[in-house]
Amino acid sequence: MDLKVTNIEDLKNVAQGEVIQLPQFGQGIPFNARVKRVSLLNLVRKGVVPNKLLSAAEELFYGKQSSKENIDLAQMTDVMYIMAENALVEPSIEDLKSVGLELTDEQIIALFNYTQEGVSELDSFREESENTECNINK
Repeated sequence: MDLKVTNIEDLKNVAQGEVIQLPQFGQGIPFNARVKRVSLLNLVRKGVVPNKLLSAAEELFYGKQSSKENIDLAQMTDVMYIMAENALVEPSIEDLKSVGLELTDEQIIALFNYTQEGVSELDSFREESENTECNINK
């Protein structure tokens, strides 16, 4: 099989991100956003993830307990929020803040999972959301 170099236009499209459905802010108001997959290693390299959170990041990504220090929930959430913030292209975190909104826990987790697994990882949130809506409507 002959491999061909990937067309730069295709890569440009990947860089623009994709529009996905995230968990809703409120009943009946969908939250569709443009997102991109981000790399923890690149965020660490660029200094976006501060050194004090590196142990938490290691535990989140590799599932191993850090021997250096005890990781608390605040550190884990800080790493997840940094990943979510960098994944969200449109609307941006700043756009949401300007209208008085913050990402919900479900949205932060969904964005974090998206950075790791892509769109397929969001299916579980959609199923849970649909099941929750069905139970609420009964």
